[in-house]
Amino acid sequence: MFTRALMLTTALVFAGPAMSQDNAAATSAAAATNITDPAQFSAIASVSNMFDIESSNLALEKSRRDDVRAFAEQMVADHTKAGDEMATAAAEEGVMPASQLDQQHQKLLDDLNDLDGEAFDAAYILAQQQAHDDAVALFEGYSTNGAAGPLKEFAAATLPTLQEHQAHARDLSAQ
Repeated sequence: MFTRALMLTTALVFAGPAMSQDNAAATSAAAATNITDPAQFSAIASVSNMFDIESSNLALEKSRRDDVRAFAEQMVADHTKAGDEMATAAAEEGVMPASQLDQQHQKLLDDLNDLDGEAFDAAYILAQQQAHDDAVALFEGYSTNGAAGPLKEFAAATLPTLQEHQAHARDLSAQ
């Protein structure tokens, strides 16, 4: 079990958000800051958002740690709200968010599902830390350099919440 958790942890460290729903090629957080196209931002952000919700729902089922469960509850609530807001902003811009996880994020979710106990908690926390590092980079970049419009406004308004999640995930990781 520990070996599987270590392999998942290693995979998460090198994983980044997907470029689109159809293209599972990973991009680094640095590359995410260069996303300026509304359709590309919507695709990447929606996959990331779905992963946060689905992995957090899994944490609510599997984790026995109160702090992890509280974090997961916050992720589900905040990311559900963000997903609704993004869908509205994307529709106003005439673009569609992704409707399902890409291959990379589905594999990460499947790998998390195979873990239990402390191994699950450690992998979930690391997944959330990496996901929020990538999301903060994406939203910082898009809110600064993205095409003017509702998605850029959404990115700027959502960024502080993502930064809070990022800090919370780091705090959980340090425990």
